[in-house]
Amino acid sequence: MLKTPVCRVLDLLEDPRFGLREIKDEVKDIERALGALTPVKGPLSTGPFFIPCGQKVAVTANVQNVGRGCIDVEVKLFDIECCPPKEVDCKLLRDIGRCCAEDAVLCASEGIFEVVFCPKPDHAAIRAFVAVHEGHSSDSEAEYVIMAADMLPVVCPFCKKDRDRCRRDRCEDDCDS
Repeated sequence: MLKTPVCRVLDLLEDPRFGLREIKDEVKDIERALGALTPVKGPLSTGPFFIPCGQKVAVTANVQNVGRGCIDVEVKLFDIECCPPKEVDCKLLRDIGRCCAEDAVLCASEGIFEVVFCPKPDHAAIRAFVAVHEGHSSDSEAEYVIMAADMLPVVCPFCKKDRDRCRRDRCEDDCDS
């Protein structure tokens, strides 16, 4: 049976040949393992999610600053059924302090969407959480949740253009053609 680093340290504490140096090495292994859980630096994405036909929803996006200093975060909702994808809602969260979290409520109707978190500075360490609610209210029951552990690095250039401006573009006309 494979033992976790914590179990190994506890077992070794009773070993008469085991000393402080070994404990420090084991603790470093634990810290490295926990370091693998460190939030992503830079933009994060939920990846695609689907909102069924005829349904209007509220998308609650929470972001936590786990880096140093204050950051700003643009939370963008993209309709990715359009080609190219179109930003349909955007909120700017300002001055999020270290270890603090803020939330934004975005609005969407039916389609395939993606939420992108763009921190400023660009490579700030963040964690994020998204809940998609039935109806048009963030107080209603969450239909589904995208946890921080499920977030992905951004693969499309969503954050590369119009960095200084938060737009609200509708793409119904582009999608119909």
